[in-house]
Amino acid sequence: MIQRTQATAKDDVRRLNQGAVFQVVHRHGPVSRVDIAARLHLSAAAVTHITSDLIERGLVFEARKDDERGGVGRRRILLEVAYDAAYVAGIKVASVGLTCALTNLNAEVIHAIRRQLPSTRPEAVADAIEAAFGELGAMVERPLAALGVSLPGLVDADRQTVRHSPLLGWARVPLGALLQERLGVGVLVENDVDALALAEAWFGCGRSHDGFLVVTLGRGVGLGIVINGEVYRGPNGGAGELGHVLLETHGPQTRYAAPGTVEAYLSDDALVREARGRVSGFPEGGDAELVAELAQRGDPEALRVYADHGRALGRTLSILVNVFAPSLIVLSGEGLRAPDLLLGAAEAELRRLAFGDLAARVELVVEPWGDDAWARGAAALAASRYLTDSATFARGD
Repeated sequence: MIQRTQATAKDDVRRLNQGAVFQVVHRHGPVSRVDIAARLHLSAAAVTHITSDLIERGLVFEARKDDERGGVGRRRILLEVAYDAAYVAGIKVASVGLTCALTNLNAEVIHAIRRQLPSTRPEAVADAIEAAFGELGAMVERPLAALGVSLPGLVDADRQTVRHSPLLGWARVPLGALLQERLGVGVLVENDVDALALAEAWFGCGRSHDGFLVVTLGRGVGLGIVINGEVYRGPNGGAGELGHVLLETHGPQTRYAAPGTVEAYLSDDALVREARGRVSGFPEGGDAELVAELAQRGDPEALRVYADHGRALGRTLSILVNVFAPSLIVLSGEGLRAPDLLLGAAEAELRRLAFGDLAARVELVVEPWGDDAWARGAAALAASRYLTDSATFARGD
């Protein structure tokens, strides 16, 4: 029994070291073995053993030699992650259809497709995901290693169950198990904004930040929280429902937001509501795209609507900065159609309302938005899990 316990502890330490070494190569590569050892306070022999194993398993490769000499007459060999060692798929589920992406292990999109949903019934969605996964898999010679699925709503990441998704009309749907049985590969299901936050933490501008936030604007308002490099979901899941935070008890209302909540001020519907009341000749069927178009043309009333929208964003960001004191906030989502019209007012309001010098210590970054952004976030789920599991694989497992 004692020998087994000691062996288990030794394996645990080995896995931790393997994961730590891999993370350094991932976050700081190309990087030398000497630099890895210095960052992790490991011996040169330990790092050499671990990296040799990672190279043997095709996860890491020797990229090139550094121009700076690591010793007399010698140049350090730099290591990188082999992101093209496998392919994964990411699928974003919305009420109207699927946005799907085939990516490498760096979540770089190789192919993207969109497919309509005949119904949002769980079985119909699973059928559509299975078909899309097969379609993406046929685009490459090797079998896909994993699938990530993101969707709006509360997701139990441990049980891979969708607890509550009003937009899909779902409650307690075990989507992960359903897809795993059909596809025979690793499947991860996650809230869509949390998936985007994970993508930024692993593969985006959050890679060099231990703690940061992702705020998404569009049909709703979402928040992804990253602490110590990990997405924070809360002990019961569901952390980050920023759009449902109450700002005023008797504030405005939209189709999907309760009166006075953040979404009632910052969603696309909120933007359209203001435009209908303030922009001359704004048509009844006008949408957020039209508001942005009018503002970009210089319509003075639409510009004022955007300025007020920006101030509302700044007030919301000031709350987040005062609570979390992040070093980075990433702004994303289809609601950022005209970020240049929002950010000036938003930053001014943030600086005015943030406590002390907290606003000066946060970087605001607008993530370029495209149709495949949500699907890339879903693919990042699969890629990061595949890399983590592969890197911490112990011989004999």
